[in-house]
Amino acid sequence: MRVRSPEASAALAHAAERIGLPVAQLPGDPAEVTGLRSADGVAWRAAGGYLTTLIAAGADIRLHGASPQWFANLPRDVTGRDVRLVSVGEAPDLVGSRPAVAKLADEKHPAFSAAWVRNADDLRNRLRTARLPADSTLIIMDHWLDLASEYRVFTLGRQPVGWSPYLVEGEEWSPSLRTHRASWHDEAAAFVAMMLAELPDDEVPPTAVIDVGRTDDGRFAVLEVNNVWSSGLYSCDPDGVLRAVLAANDPDCAPRWRWQPVPVLGF
Repeated sequence: MRVRSPEASAALAHAAERIGLPVAQLPGDPAEVTGLRSADGVAWRAAGGYLTTLIAAGADIRLHGASPQWFANLPRDVTGRDVRLVSVGEAPDLVGSRPAVAKLADEKHPAFSAAWVRNADDLRNRLRTARLPADSTLIIMDHWLDLASEYRVFTLGRQPVGWSPYLVEGEEWSPSLRTHRASWHDEAAAFVAMMLAELPDDEVPPTAVIDVGRTDDGRFAVLEVNNVWSSGLYSCDPDGVLRAVLAANDPDCAPRWRWQPVPVLGF
């Protein structure tokens, strides 16, 4: 397995060693990566921009998981709001005169983080400043959720395999956050399991990272979906996360779950 994440390297490396899987650290410069192919059984875990750069240079990297479109298709009672997936060019017209939440659909970009926009003109100004290509894809949500706590859940099929709080009553993640009196991390994992159990078989991704929020009145909602191979662990069980990472690298996954990286997100 190839790993490039100081935060997660030690825990995942130990998990891999326990099952006899060798681990190698990726170099800081993607141009230094040579001779590694998914076809040869290499399992990848690295930042999306890093892997995008490798793929753009011709590297054989095949990864699978829940897509932004999958997230946008979830029922409103699961997400807690209306979620639309649109191109940069279409997004301002969709927003119109109303306020909305806008974010890039895949991965992160320093020039355009998730933001509350007042209206279409506000969004156009932000997009102009970020200089994103017109064919980039955004997620537009109709309102911001007021949350008491937030959680990360790694899944394998319908099963949560690792979960952790990362924000509880304004307190950001630390190793002790799991013991916070207001952390509902087990309930967040149960919410994800129930949500996945209600989906048809062909709508269950092979693996995913599902971030969940809990409102002050105790309701859970899916906030976003991230890629298994590039998401932080927080205090998630590294053995479960490793299982999810290996599943994301499984060449036998259905083609519909194949990751299609966005060139603008290169390293």
